[in-house]
Amino acid sequence: MKSALIISPHPDDESLGCGGTAALLSRSGVRVSVLFVTDGGGSHPGHTTLSPSKIAVIRREEACSAADALGIDLRNVTFLGAEDGTLGGLDEGGGKAIADRLEGLLRRARPDTVLLPCRRDGSSEHEATFILFQAAMRRSGGLPRVLEFPVWAWRNPLRLLRPMISSRTVWRVRYPGMMEVKRRALGSHASQVLPLPPDPRPALPPDFVAEFQVPEEFLFER
Repeated sequence: MKSALIISPHPDDESLGCGGTAALLSRSGVRVSVLFVTDGGGSHPGHTTLSPSKIAVIRREEACSAADALGIDLRNVTFLGAEDGTLGGLDEGGGKAIADRLEGLLRRARPDTVLLPCRRDGSSEHEATFILFQAAMRRSGGLPRVLEFPVWAWRNPLRLLRPMISSRTVWRVRYPGMMEVKRRALGSHASQVLPLPPDPRPALPPDFVAEFQVPEEFLFER
């Protein structure tokens, strides 16, 4: 593998679902790129002091810090800036606009491998991202390997049954020596893993984040 593209619906999905794999690939000489589809501004609805646009700025900075921690060149980080919370309800024009930009990136980068959340991950935005990616890939003419990683599917094991049964290969990726790297990447998303004052609780439950602080990740290749 010479190049890999991670498609992350939100800033943090890349660190949660495949941060260890990304760190391993980066340190093995693979050119790793990351595409963040939404701006992440919808993570704290109703926050009393920060608007969604200000939260989006915070999350963009956090995404860059996380990518840097994983060893990803920031020149290979792209932000589409779609409004967080809207992917699942896009009209035809809105969906085509995002798919067009995805297609352009695929044509330019020509990645050997694409990693993104499972097509039935339990998040409307993750599932919409997969559909948009499929449309873009068909039009781009490329045929990269597609590896799906679970994020919210870990909350419901039934969602893991379909990829486990239908996958050609289930890759169990271990990344010895990279666990601290993944922790740093996760910690970079401070607005998600720590309370954002005056909110008393973090956006991501601590027990959920803890599920990803293990020395292995699973990737489904169908």
